[in-house]
Amino acid sequence: MPTSSWIAFLSLSQLSLVVHAKSLWSTQPAGFVDIIRTAYPIGNGQLAALPFGEPGSEKLNLNRDSLWNGGPFENASYNGGNPNFSVASTLPGIRDWIFRNGTGNVTTLMGSDDNYGSYQVLGNLSVSLQGISDATGYKRSLDLGTGIHTTTFNTANVSFTTAVFCSYPDSVCVYQVNSTATLPRIDIYFDNLQADSSLVKSSCSTSSKSALFSGITQADIGMIYKAEARVIESAKSVSCSNTTGTLSIIPSNNQHSLSLVISAGTNYDATKGTAAHNYSFKGEDPSNYVSKTVAKAASKTFKTLRKNHLADFSALINTFTLSLPDPLGSANKETATVISAYNTTENSHTDPWLESLLFDYSRYLFISSSRDNSLPPNLQGKWAYGLSNAWGGDYHSNINLQMNHWVADQTGLGDLQSALWSYMAETWAPRGSETAKLLYNAPGWVVHDEMNIFGHTGMKTGDEYWADYPAAASWLMQHVADYYDYSRDETWLKNTGYPLLKAISEFWLSQLQKDVYFNDGTLVVNPCSSPEHGPTTFGCTHYQQLIHAVFTSTLQAARTLSTDNTLQNTLQSTLTTLDKGLHISPLTQIQEWKIYFPAYENTTHRHLSNLIGWYPGSSLSSYLSGYTNSTISTAVRNTLIARGPGIIDSNAGWEKVWRAACWARLNDTEMSYGELRLAVGNNFAGNALSMYSGKNEPFQIDANFGFGGRCWGCWLWICRLGWRGRGRSSRV
Repeated sequence: MPTSSWIAFLSLSQLSLVVHAKSLWSTQPAGFVDIIRTAYPIGNGQLAALPFGEPGSEKLNLNRDSLWNGGPFENASYNGGNPNFSVASTLPGIRDWIFRNGTGNVTTLMGSDDNYGSYQVLGNLSVSLQGISDATGYKRSLDLGTGIHTTTFNTANVSFTTAVFCSYPDSVCVYQVNSTATLPRIDIYFDNLQADSSLVKSSCSTSSKSALFSGITQADIGMIYKAEARVIESAKSVSCSNTTGTLSIIPSNNQHSLSLVISAGTNYDATKGTAAHNYSFKGEDPSNYVSKTVAKAASKTFKTLRKNHLADFSALINTFTLSLPDPLGSANKETATVISAYNTTENSHTDPWLESLLFDYSRYLFISSSRDNSLPPNLQGKWAYGLSNAWGGDYHSNINLQMNHWVADQTGLGDLQSALWSYMAETWAPRGSETAKLLYNAPGWVVHDEMNIFGHTGMKTGDEYWADYPAAASWLMQHVADYYDYSRDETWLKNTGYPLLKAISEFWLSQLQKDVYFNDGTLVVNPCSSPEHGPTTFGCTHYQQLIHAVFTSTLQAARTLSTDNTLQNTLQSTLTTLDKGLHISPLTQIQEWKIYFPAYENTTHRHLSNLIGWYPGSSLSSYLSGYTNSTISTAVRNTLIARGPGIIDSNAGWEKVWRAACWARLNDTEMSYGELRLAVGNNFAGNALSMYSGKNEPFQIDANFGFGGRCWGCWLWICRLGWRGRGRSSRV
């Protein structure tokens, strides 16, 4: 047996040999220059932070999930990229041209990406201990079992420890510093040196013992944001600099600890993203919310805040425990060193402990970035340090947003996807219904590949293989169906899941066209563009497989709820004539389009769009009529071989993880494990966050989440933590 594939054949008893409270750790401080590759992230869904800085000068790089520039906070007439009038009348001509010529274009359907905006950083909170110099014994760590980040160091025979975590129950981040002697003076202040100084303000209050920060993304109409860090304990004296906004604390004699609670908010309100509210997305000034939140948290002791956090966090992280042996002693080595050593092509150099760490990290990151009162994790999760981030730090939905949720259902975190359900219902569906009418004269609703938090549902301008992707919501419906499969929550299905499924099915029922190119009696999508690849044509494999899946899921849900009999009949009859997106090419691969395009089929493109029905979907194995199992599996295998290992095109982590998952479903452990190792070795930085282009920025979190989903599928594909395990724990 090749040593690189040992892990797939371990027995459950072997998997349970060693139990570690896994941590990421380093003896070097994280610096701002390389913060995204060195700092360890913490968060509670809405709030997120990256602790960094030298001993005694620790900072928290802070994010609030709804802090975006652009949209109606930049232009009051922002329309989500939609045209100002219906362009659906151009569709018949587009379709006719494509059916006659095989390819065409959709330029008349394109809108605008003006005022699209970007997710942005809030700023830094600094906690500066005066008189610290020549520190020794420095160590920082992130305990994945508790979600607490700890820093320790010594100076002048005094030991210091800081602890920081972001609490979901109390809606704050909590910071504490401890010392073995009386604490020195502590200066606390906010700043954001990237922002226009006229748009931000740092201040402080001695009465509340608070450092304060306020900002607006753009003068007059920009998004308003506020933050406050409040000291819990009393002190000898508290002073405030009106010039710098620095809060100075002189601790009492023999005071060995000081704690802060930190809150932040914006005036973004997703419930105001409807026609009734003119798609303003504007809520109340966040000042009152922030003040009340920190006041309530500050009325509790650090011990109580920590207890509340641990009760919540532990209940989630402990729903699934994976323990692997540590033959290399990696738990006792710095994380960056372990990851660097893993970056090798030698089959003999495996590290099961690191792999289990990254699996736990995947789940940790999801718990820290997706909660029922938050937005779902974006391209950077919740951790971004710039005012403008790669691809806007948005929601790309032709693999990225989906992969962000691969780890959820199957490892006991399915309920945390409520952030995704709310985001689709509140941010996509309202304006998406207008997009469906304006572009396609269709019922239901539709979105395209790139979405912000302001209902950008229209088709962006530019290259069609980027912009033309109305199948985005169809792919997300797989997550809706999967959640019900795991939870068996019929109340949720009735109130949340089924309305989403029904709307997307109604949209596609109105769009399918009889194939008059091949005249084979099937229904196809026209026009369509396979994600980021190839021409605009009809019958794209990706679309056909997704529509088959969403129709099937909607039909099953309607039957479960005993509703919509007419729709059930329509779906049933349509499924019998729908082209299911399964065509074998002359190269014995799964064709990406119904028409065979030799110039595009045999490429190393990063996407595996024609394999959506293989993984993460399952439709390719559900309609085998006319094919044998080996015919399909051979075509899938040949497609994967042709696409290569995921380093030639963009060298992103997510493309390797997707390949690993597809190989795992083929039960080819050697190839799957090889792709997994390639992703870690090529794309994971010293803090274990995945980078997009090799180990180079930008940071893109999808591979971190995909790693967890892929590992479960490969290691224990015969097991499933289904609805019977809901609310319980699973240990392997």
